[in-house]
Amino acid sequence: MNLPMRESPQVQDGQFPSEPLVSVVVPMHNSAAHIVETIRSVLDQTHTNLEVIAVDDASSDATVAIVEGMADRRIKIVRMETNGGAGRARNAGIDAASGDYLALLDSDDRWYPDKLEQQLRFMDRTGSAVCYTRYDLIDAESEQIGQSGRLAASVTYEQLLRHCIIRTSSLLVDLRALAQPVHFPEIRKRQDFVFFLRLLKQVPKADLLDEVTCSYRLHSGTVSSNKFRVIPFQWNVYRTQEQLPLGKSVSLMIGWFFNAGFVNARRFAQWVESK
Repeated sequence: MNLPMRESPQVQDGQFPSEPLVSVVVPMHNSAAHIVETIRSVLDQTHTNLEVIAVDDASSDATVAIVEGMADRRIKIVRMETNGGAGRARNAGIDAASGDYLALLDSDDRWYPDKLEQQLRFMDRTGSAVCYTRYDLIDAESEQIGQSGRLAASVTYEQLLRHCIIRTSSLLVDLRALAQPVHFPEIRKRQDFVFFLRLLKQVPKADLLDEVTCSYRLHSGTVSSNKFRVIPFQWNVYRTQEQLPLGKSVSLMIGWFFNAGFVNARRFAQWVESK
């Protein structure tokens, strides 16, 4: 499925437009299959004042060579000597960022062309410091298979604890609103959840731009993933990362398990229906 592309504003005399600089962090590990589509969706944004910080997490395939071949001066490649996981790679990208706004994009997801423009306008109009959006679901061949569905108009720290509704690739953060930098925990799973929680300890809430602005790629293994395998990682978030009381952690785990099961079942149904 090809997204409709708009003509981007022209850059005059080698200078970017006088608009906010957005730093886009893309962690990569053996991402050759989809990395061109992913990064191209950033470079083709109608908001052109951006930098792409592509962090290679010790890939063994042609990922880096492919990105180097894209030859756009807005791309900055950061190389990790050893594989440390997506959280560590994203942190390296955050540390290398120089923009007023931070966006994150997984290496197999993609954006709609006006994603950043829409969010920046929304945040300027509402004063929001953290913005998330709806998203669609695509398969390995980039064909649409479903939608995220309706999401809450805003979410606080306590609400997010119960159900993480934010998709990493939809996020935009005004870094100027943070009292101190926020980084991902260097854990292998659920690091994005902890990152969102850390953001919401510094700002009152995250706000929804009620538009589909990005595509989340589902692979067959993702659709049929076993939530039982994620239980220890979710428990680690509540007890170790957030250091919540035992009783509250148990209650949150029960709610999370049923929510996660419902979401997984809906995605599986959308996947089957699309085939």
